[in-house]
Amino acid sequence: MLRSLSIKNYAVISDLEIRFQSGLNMLTGETGAGKSIILGALGTILGDRIDTTVLRAGAAKGIIEGEFDLHVTPDVTRYLAARDLAETSDYVFLRREIYQNGRTRAFVNDTPVQLSVLQDIAELLVDLHGQHEHQSLLRQQSHLTFIDAFGGFEQTVSQVNEAHARLKTLQEKLAALVSRQTSLSEKREFLVFQMNEINKVRPEVDEAQQLLADEKLLQHSERLHSLTNELVAIIYETSSSLFDQMGQVEVGLRELARIDARFTENLDETLTAKLTFDEMAKSLQAYRANIEFNPNRLEEIQTRLSELAGLKKKYSRDIAGILAYREDIRIELEGIENLAQEIAETEILVEEQRQEFARLCLHLSSNRKTAAGALAERVPKVLSYLGMPGARFSVALEYQDDPNGDVEVQGQKVRSVPGGIDFASFLLSSNAGEDLKPLSKVASGGEISRVMLALKSALAKDGQIPVLVFDEIDIGVSGRIARAVGRKLGELAKFHQVICITHLPQIASMGDHHFLVEKTDVDGRTATQIRQLDDGEREIAIARLLAGDDVSEAHLKSARELLEDAFAH
Repeated sequence: MLRSLSIKNYAVISDLEIRFQSGLNMLTGETGAGKSIILGALGTILGDRIDTTVLRAGAAKGIIEGEFDLHVTPDVTRYLAARDLAETSDYVFLRREIYQNGRTRAFVNDTPVQLSVLQDIAELLVDLHGQHEHQSLLRQQSHLTFIDAFGGFEQTVSQVNEAHARLKTLQEKLAALVSRQTSLSEKREFLVFQMNEINKVRPEVDEAQQLLADEKLLQHSERLHSLTNELVAIIYETSSSLFDQMGQVEVGLRELARIDARFTENLDETLTAKLTFDEMAKSLQAYRANIEFNPNRLEEIQTRLSELAGLKKKYSRDIAGILAYREDIRIELEGIENLAQEIAETEILVEEQRQEFARLCLHLSSNRKTAAGALAERVPKVLSYLGMPGARFSVALEYQDDPNGDVEVQGQKVRSVPGGIDFASFLLSSNAGEDLKPLSKVASGGEISRVMLALKSALAKDGQIPVLVFDEIDIGVSGRIARAVGRKLGELAKFHQVICITHLPQIASMGDHHFLVEKTDVDGRTATQIRQLDDGEREIAIARLLAGDDVSEAHLKSARELLEDAFAH
């Protein structure tokens, strides 16, 4: 509940603090005293957009702060904990600061936050029903919320939300995969072309070096043959061959060695040299025999070298780099092929999740129809009690066609949103004989408040928002009906903290707590003040609602009777 509201330098309010109580809190005061300003200040800490004209003249900064008890609001506690904003699970402080330069700042438990955080928390804490922008009944998107709260479908709605999120995640993944496959289709053709081009040449590491060596031999085959012939002839085949001359040297050294042993070493060296030249000659003869004179082979080698050179030039890599690139191509093509399999598998998952989402939506829709029927029966009874005896109320639940929808109803695809497939609209006929029309088009401010009160009465025990605020719910009612409105507010206050602004004594007397808003002069300036009334002061305040400033004993008696009647109920 709202424990306290502190307001400084806001409009005509200089500095005031209100300590609200549980149950039904009534605010009364003369027109223009500042009651709606107080609710405007409350709306400020609930995230309402404001302008700096609300800043009290001459003030540099305005501050509005509210303290809320969290004992019956686990959703708020979880929200705060998830964002590291929870100082304690017992309460939360919301604050808004307004500056002359037009800037505002928002705080939760003294931690600066975005305005959207205040708005999120406000949706869980306070339902503020004023005559204009706060009338949630005029927002069609809120109508399903009432139906779900009435039927107790919050858990089912949460399951539908989660199923919708899973479905959208899978659909987005599938779309991304298909988009990637489309973008890769042309690339795949190019990669296949490159793979085939490289495979056609069949390059091998160090192949070019061997080909260059072979090319050199074939290009110089005639010279190789000529030189080996000459060398063999020098060693063996001429009349003065090296081998013959070394034979003569051998003979001379043998004779010298017989005379002087010191020539034995020279003889051995000569014999070794003869063996070396003999081996050399045989090697040259063998090499000469194997010299290839093959112009066709030379042409093949040169063609092959040209292919390898062309490949290296095109890919700006050496052969090792080209082979590595071919492996990269193979891996990427394999990934592209696997993409088709991943798409097929994801399509199956999408369809399974779509069916699960559709099942949950249809189940929730069926339950909503039942709840909508029960709500449509209950609300008119309360409206009749509240002074709208001829009123009719209906709930229109509709589907919207969508050829690309994820859910089918009787063979027709319909639109779905995170909360399901239903689109609700509250219809009202305020007077007998009038057609049912959308609530926002036919209801006056006072009627909207009474419809809201009727709905809140229907939801009394199940409503999740702990604080309900009604601004001038008494517009258009008086006498007996006003008394009925007061009693309904009292019933509602058994399950919620209710804050209500009223001008009617019949309603004001039903409050558990009564606050008087009044204007005073402080240092020559008008300022709004508020104070909680004791029993005697309350009797006078209600008498003034009956008579204005000229309060008589009869008015005081009537005020006492209203209070006694309220106490009896």
